[in-house]
Amino acid sequence: MKYLLMSVLEDNEYSNALLHDLAKKGFNATVLNSTSLRHVLHSETADVPFFVSLNMLTRNGSFEGNTTIMLVLEQNDLETAQEIIRNMTDNFKKVRGGMFLIKLEEYEGSF
Repeated sequence: MKYLLMSVLEDNEYSNALLHDLAKKGFNATVLNSTSLRHVLHSETADVPFFVSLNMLTRNGSFEGNTTIMLVLEQNDLETAQEIIRNMTDNFKKVRGGMFLIKLEEYEGSF
């Protein structure tokens, strides 16, 4: 059984160090730049109306960045990856963010 481990971190400085630690342990991940909706709606430069489209949000481009990390893992690798994230973030006290798991009922590919 495979799992999708997703982690979102607000602090990119620590995100880079975390990615290096994951790579050293042999993990591969998909990494995306992301922005929280809270930052979009409170951005001083964003002129966001009450009703918002995703297209409009992506065109503004001046938002505070997050790093979203997606790892497809076997069950026996979960604890190792989670510990790396917990250690680097000091259990999300030093770095704001979070992580969660999704059980993959079906999976095809070569991650």
